[in-house]
Amino acid sequence: MESSRKYYKDINFIRLLACAAVLLYHLNILKGGYLAVCIFFALSGYLSCISAFKTKEFSLSSYYSKLILRLYLPLVVVVFITIAVISFFPNINWLNLKPESTSVLFGYNNFWQLSANLDYFARQISSPFMHLWYIAILFQFDLIFPFIYMLLRKIGDKISKIIPCIITIILSIVSFMYFYKLNLDQNIMASYYNTFARSFSLLFGLSLGFIHSYYRPIMPKILTNKIINRIIFYLYILISIFLLIFIDANSKYFVVTMLLITLITCRLIDYASVNKEKINKFDMFIKYLSGMTYEIYLFQYPVIYLFQYINIDFYLKIPIIIIIVLLLSFILHFCTNFKSKNYNEIRCLVAAFLVCISLYGVYQYFLAKDHTQEMKNLEQQLESNEKMIEQKQKEYAEQMKQEEDDWNKVLSDLENDESKVKEIVNNLPVVGVGDSVMLGAVEDLYKQFPNSYFDAKISRSAWVANGILQDLKNRNLLGDPIVINLGANGDCTTACKKAIIETCKDRDLFWLTVTNDKDVHVNDKLISLAKEYPNMHIIDWNSISSGHPEYFFSDGIHLTLKGRQVYTKAIYDSIYKVYLEEYKNKIQSIIDDHENEKKSKITFYGNDILLNAFDDLQNNFKTAKFDISKDLNYETLKEKIENGIKDNSLNYNIVLAFDNSTNIDISQYKYLIELCKEHKIYIVCLDEKIFNELNKENYENVALINFQEEIQSDEYLMPDKLHLNEEGNKKLNSVLYDTISE
Repeated sequence: MESSRKYYKDINFIRLLACAAVLLYHLNILKGGYLAVCIFFALSGYLSCISAFKTKEFSLSSYYSKLILRLYLPLVVVVFITIAVISFFPNINWLNLKPESTSVLFGYNNFWQLSANLDYFARQISSPFMHLWYIAILFQFDLIFPFIYMLLRKIGDKISKIIPCIITIILSIVSFMYFYKLNLDQNIMASYYNTFARSFSLLFGLSLGFIHSYYRPIMPKILTNKIINRIIFYLYILISIFLLIFIDANSKYFVVTMLLITLITCRLIDYASVNKEKINKFDMFIKYLSGMTYEIYLFQYPVIYLFQYINIDFYLKIPIIIIIVLLLSFILHFCTNFKSKNYNEIRCLVAAFLVCISLYGVYQYFLAKDHTQEMKNLEQQLESNEKMIEQKQKEYAEQMKQEEDDWNKVLSDLENDESKVKEIVNNLPVVGVGDSVMLGAVEDLYKQFPNSYFDAKISRSAWVANGILQDLKNRNLLGDPIVINLGANGDCTTACKKAIIETCKDRDLFWLTVTNDKDVHVNDKLISLAKEYPNMHIIDWNSISSGHPEYFFSDGIHLTLKGRQVYTKAIYDSIYKVYLEEYKNKIQSIIDDHENEKKSKITFYGNDILLNAFDDLQNNFKTAKFDISKDLNYETLKEKIENGIKDNSLNYNIVLAFDNSTNIDISQYKYLIELCKEHKIYIVCLDEKIFNELNKENYENVALINFQEEIQSDEYLMPDKLHLNEEGNKKLNSVLYDTISE
């Protein structure tokens, strides 16, 4: 049976369409659903104006009391119920609970999201309240609306009705121009969250409200014909649906579509306002459902957010979310519908239950810690480190260029005579790796070779030489020639020696024989091996020192002052002899080595985990290249590596370190490993599953660092459970250094 009352049912249809579009957008189903917010804004501006005109005497107290009951009370309930429910999920780390909830409750969430750099279009549900920026702008409009309305109404009533219409249209255009300018400046989120920039939809709706209130809908009589009216109305609906389906936030038509959907909404309201029909039972249902759209909007994101942490099939999850959102919205709408007198007892019981949950949410809200300052400090640190990386890499490039220029100048000035060779040998960047024998003579060695690098330790065996040399090579510190005095404290295998020689390829390697060979049997092996490699030269210290007890202390191994001098001279004479013989060829060889060494450094690829730890990392890896960015993702990384391989600029040693904010799956890691099969790769794993899967493959060129084990507790993590704290940075640096130095 139909009611005798008539109402504008198309308005409810428009509202339901917008509500469904937003919900489907939040479910990642409808890519243009964000446009429906413009529909809501235009409707809000229009209905606020129409409702105000219908009141005989506009009252601020009455207006704000209705605002509190109709909009603010449901919001408060949803906020605290969400907080209460989330507190029962220990795996949810909602870092911004207190500051974000506060911004929602006090109506400035849009500005808070801007300051927190939250991207509504990123579709990463990092908060249950990311959608409430819209409510904040709506509240801000509703707070000042009475004063705008009363001023414009007075102007319209006493001066001219056309003036309020013109003023609101001009404000709408100015607002849209500001929105357009912010987008031109590539400040997309500022344009989307800024109150005035987004007010153009509200103001167009408001201007339409003034036009309808003063002049009634302005349209040719033919368009009021029911059939023509319906055809045009549904044509606009179809255009709106097309935009909602196909225009995503990255579209080049983003800005113009925002304006277009607003103007279409105004036209839909125009046609809806002349289609006043009797209400039937189905219409009553639509009207009730339309009345729930606000509650549906409030509840949808919290429910979607919670279901991120519930492992359910996607196709089952979507209908469950929709059902839960509708059920919760119905309950809240039922409890806050103070005009209805039906089912009061049930309403009171359910409302009491909601109040209890909300009070628990209030309790959890006050217990929550505000980590805003701590995270801002982190953000500032990351920004500072980004600038530091840029500056350090600039200095590094300049330093490398200067060194190359200086060396080229030396080469260009060389003359092919013995005195010049002596000068060259004296200034060679000799690298010495040895045991306590070399350690004793290191002062004399530095006097003879002032531009050199010596690494000597007590009781060092030959096994560690290649690791030291490789590390120096990775850090671009491996000079030429190289002097090794190892073996007395433990010889290594032929393969080990060959590896050392391989590390020193394209360099002259001078290996000293030992004086206690009867115990260790090193010398014959060295002499035999040197025959296979033209760059390996034997300094027969055993023969040179034989019959000279004055060179040694009583142990017959360690050197006296005289022995150190002879030891240093023996090294110098051997190097000088080789350089004298190979002088002309050596010039070009040095140039080639210099160029090759540029390509032997280590490169770090990563995001925040390395960016945050950069201050520590640069101390241990001074010559490394750091390609670090918080926005570095798999596609960008793959492109960088492919380009590096293509132009032969990719360093041999590669470190990959990404926290869980960068989603690189197991297949992508395997592709990168295959891509870099000729390189040494160090992968910092913060995902146990990825570590286990890669570990099964037993890659020879891959070193896996199971850093997830190190951060099982909160000892190394910041409150967001994602970034490393100061101790975590030091631990990561230590683990990387130990692993890469092996």
